[in-house]
Amino acid sequence: MSMTSRKITVVPLAFVLLLTACGKSGGGDAVQQPTETQTAPAEIIFYGGSTQPQDFFDRQYGELLYKKFPQHTIKYIQMPAGTIQEATTKLLTEGQRFDIFYNNIGIFENTLFWAGLQYDMTELMKKHNVDLSRLEQESIQAMKQFSAGKTYGVPVTDMKFVLFYNKDIFDKFGVAYPKDGMTWDEAIALGKKLSRTEDGVQYVGLSTSPSQFISQNQLSIPLVNHQTDQPTIYSNAGWRKLFDALFVQPMQDAGVRSKLESTKSIPNNDAFVNKQDLAMYAYNIAIYISPSLIPAMQKFNWDMVTMPIFAEAPGVGSQTTPFYFGLTNMAKEKDAAMEVLKFMISDEYQSWVSRRGFIPTLMTDETKKEYGKETVFPDKNYAALFRYKNAPIPPSADYTFSVNNVYAGTALPIATGVKDMNTAFREAEELANKQIEVFKRNRGK
Repeated sequence: MSMTSRKITVVPLAFVLLLTACGKSGGGDAVQQPTETQTAPAEIIFYGGSTQPQDFFDRQYGELLYKKFPQHTIKYIQMPAGTIQEATTKLLTEGQRFDIFYNNIGIFENTLFWAGLQYDMTELMKKHNVDLSRLEQESIQAMKQFSAGKTYGVPVTDMKFVLFYNKDIFDKFGVAYPKDGMTWDEAIALGKKLSRTEDGVQYVGLSTSPSQFISQNQLSIPLVNHQTDQPTIYSNAGWRKLFDALFVQPMQDAGVRSKLESTKSIPNNDAFVNKQDLAMYAYNIAIYISPSLIPAMQKFNWDMVTMPIFAEAPGVGSQTTPFYFGLTNMAKEKDAAMEVLKFMISDEYQSWVSRRGFIPTLMTDETKKEYGKETVFPDKNYAALFRYKNAPIPPSADYTFSVNNVYAGTALPIATGVKDMNTAFREAEELANKQIEVFKRNRGK
């Protein structure tokens, strides 16, 4: 799962799980007898448009499903090579059925709509007494928006931003650690104390991922005005405030600017996780639950605090990146699949995913208390994840990812002073308009 956010480079998960007829899961769990709530035996196939291996799906979603539904054969399909459209086309051409499709917002609905696989679960959910009112409502509202009021998906897990920090760098320079509840002005001031050169290493005090943060911005600025299909980068003053806080003020140090010019990038995952020359990094939880990053994260002393907040949006964190699961119109045993989906938003299941470090969409005292207990890092300041309310998710479209990449591309020239905001934003607006026109022309193909 690239849990990174909403980039179309895929974020996701994916899994092929086989339950044998004798009732054992692929992980070898003991046979359990069906409970009264379980439906008759059925084959239920998950496909998440991801190249992640089977064991990742097992850890993230499958293991508890195998125990709860031993009578079912639950399978996972790992995405073939290629883009998600190429891989999904290949599967459909081969006649492969998948009953439940899942992925993060953006990829989820665009893939369903592109392939014509969406299925409105509204009536089936009424039949099975599925209650969405208990879940995180920003995710539900976003789903209703892209489904035109229907129910094509249910949010099962979530992603959100916090401010990570490297304690070793703070200790090295004798600077006090960041605290929960900081504003962006306070975080920027703290970062400037750490933007310095020591023993030939240029340290950067504060950074974030342009593509991730822009798409999940705290001010809920839409990338495009969906009444007019026009980019907002030049017309909406909120972007200037965001870019100033994220890519201008933290990068004023001459050494930092020189570093950005030489690396041709804004300090990102590699700087924080591998090179460890970035003191504070605003990013999502993928950084400590992605299998590829965990070994490096174990090599230094880090923790997290709440996302810095803007004065005009007190108590508001980042937007979230919900991972939706939805029945497809190919689903063979829809009642059985719905019972599985219903269980995935139950207290039991949501507490289970929470313990494993995936943010639950059922926010109860229990699910929050259980968070992270079974991760490699059980003793971090996970309360920071739940202190602020989520920023509303604005409407998106099939071209949103492309527009987001255009906006993100302006961060480096603005940060290094190569371009002023007006020039960079005007050029981004022109390029984004071209991208939108290309998407519109290709929609019917």
